Amino acid sequence: MVTGYMLVTTKPGKEYDVAIELRKIPYVVDVDITYGLWDIIVKIQAPSLSEFDRTIQVIRGLKGIEQTATLVSQGV
Repeated sequence: MVTGYMLVTTKPGKEYDVAIELRKIPYVVDVDITYGLWDIIVKIQAPSLSEFDRTIQVIRGLKGIEQTATLVSQGV
């Protein structure tokens, strides 16, 4: 299992629209709207690195997203 987090900046006023679309994507397990530099934090858990990468590509293609940063985590 590959777990990671994606930090997302959206176009102004599009946070909730993007969050709704993010929740529909397979392997997205949690979506939180935040305040500050990043608008949304997305938790992704995929069965393989290739599925994780496909999920990232789908997210980056959503309308309303301006910028992303991806963090792959390793459980302790």
